[in-house]
Amino acid sequence: MKPAYKVVHLPLLILVAACSCAAQTSQPADSTLDSTGLPVFLKVLPQPAEEPWTTITSKQRFDHYASQTFSPFAAIGAATGAAIGQSINSPKEWGQGWGAYGIRAASGYGGNLVGNTITFGVSALVHEDNRYFRSKRQDFRARLGHAIASPYVSRNDAGRQRFSVSMFLGSAGSSGIPLAWSPASWQGWDNAGLNYLIWYGQVAGVNLVREFYPTLVRHFRAKKP
Repeated sequence: MKPAYKVVHLPLLILVAACSCAAQTSQPADSTLDSTGLPVFLKVLPQPAEEPWTTITSKQRFDHYASQTFSPFAAIGAATGAAIGQSINSPKEWGQGWGAYGIRAASGYGGNLVGNTITFGVSALVHEDNRYFRSKRQDFRARLGHAIASPYVSRNDAGRQRFSVSMFLGSAGSSGIPLAWSPASWQGWDNAGLNYLIWYGQVAGVNLVREFYPTLVRHFRAKKP
């Protein structure tokens, strides 16, 4: 892939990656956020985790992992990313046709599977909770910063925030391991860096939606007659 292609298509690739996580829809306890009567575009948006925070259970941890990795949105994200790669013929060694499209889709899904599985395993081992909980602040900039920093933040069993070792290792796996099955034009640190930016955009973008989801719902309900 030529460098120019990377710059031009990076925002679209990040958007596609974010779609692959959009199925994480834990229903908030706030009754005003009930999905009944909401338009479809709001119903499919990723919602914040239930509040107040409680220690994550083994089932909740697995459900969180499964929603990221095995949901229809994960498949849609991989399929759409493959379509973009096909349209710009990247990697060029994979060529065109349905066979090449399948390889691209499998590669995209494989990277997502690797990263999420590493994060899941390490988070269980070191007792990290990577669910997203909204900021308690009212200031827009503070809430925005909370979402932007979220890919690096987790909670321990006592609810204290700390650097997320599991997310860090998962992002490294998602960024670097796919290079093992990628062709020559997709080797090198620049492509690992691109994969990392896609991962970061995915996590931060989805959490940004979670942060402001209640605001969108309340705005919609206030407009209804």
